[in-house]
Amino acid sequence: MTTIWFVTCVAVALAVGAILGKKSSRSGRFESTVSNKANPNVDAITKVVDEQLLRAFDLLPIGVVFSRDQNGDLLRNRIAREMTGVRHVDILVDEAVVALVRETLEIGEQNKSMQVAGPPDRFFQLHSQRLNNDGVVVTIEDTTDRVRIDTVRTDFVANLSHELKTPIGGIAALGDTMMDETDPAVMKQLAERIVRESFRMAGIVNDLLDLSRIEFGRSTEWERIEMNGVIKEVVALSQDSARRHKVELATSGNFAAEVFGDRTQLISAFSNLVENAIKYSDENRLVKIIGDVRVDDLTIAVIDQGLGIAPKDHERIFERFYRVDRARSRSTGGTGLGLSIVRHVVDSHGGKIEVKSNEGEGATFTVVLPRQKD
Repeated sequence: MTTIWFVTCVAVALAVGAILGKKSSRSGRFESTVSNKANPNVDAITKVVDEQLLRAFDLLPIGVVFSRDQNGDLLRNRIAREMTGVRHVDILVDEAVVALVRETLEIGEQNKSMQVAGPPDRFFQLHSQRLNNDGVVVTIEDTTDRVRIDTVRTDFVANLSHELKTPIGGIAALGDTMMDETDPAVMKQLAERIVRESFRMAGIVNDLLDLSRIEFGRSTEWERIEMNGVIKEVVALSQDSARRHKVELATSGNFAAEVFGDRTQLISAFSNLVENAIKYSDENRLVKIIGDVRVDDLTIAVIDQGLGIAPKDHERIFERFYRVDRARSRSTGGTGLGLSIVRHVVDSHGGKIEVKSNEGEGATFTVVLPRQKD
């Protein structure tokens, strides 16, 4: 939530607090914040304004609690009622609100961050302020998504730094060795290794650029795509890699369907799936690409007979730089961004991707894309 939006929420909450200050003790109904006996229309208009403020108060995207003292509340809006219910996390938040009201009455304005252990962990930000009528207003904001995004961002920067540091360090070390080397054959080997590390670093940067373009929807090359041609091109691009790894590549089924999308992105996504299947397969194994055209969608499965993936890693393998086996991944030259690119391409095309695998039993990645119909 932006600062301006948060301030707006608090302003509405304080306005409602002013209404509460005029609450009638006899009837229990809210009186107008302004009284004008000479002109009843003013009272009627003000009453409508008060009612609109109360309605806006209940629609605020943060929880707001008004309390006269630590023994009970005058009013809670909808979000506050949901956050202070009967679940374990709700009870803990409710206890924190009661404690904050007491501290505010004794000391004054308070701010508190709290974490409730999960799974999943939940995070909340509480702010309290005294009102002129000696009441207290407490705002409760669920910051779990914000904390998660910050954590992902921090992890991403750390992982990116690590992934780039390795080839950069390798290039520096190889260059330093090369400066003292006089044997032409050794110098040639060192130069080849420098080139390989440079290509690896360029691969990371290019994958990051691809991922950024996909995430921010910068592609303008959307058109009707014949997927049979896409798969043929993916297979052609992957043949050299299959031969180097001594893996057989085969296609079966039906791919004759059109989708609406970006041809380059689709080729990139399926190339990443096929390349992963090849790299993580042992020699003399088979990688299959199977297509199935249905009424509303096209299903494409990439099946390998490789190392397999433990169920606990199925979701995380689509995260940037996440690797099930870092040592094996580094030896195969992956950037750790391939599957993240695949998921973003599939999502941007309105499709879905699933993985079925166990350790030592190979893996099946299934992509479902909506068909483009006439």
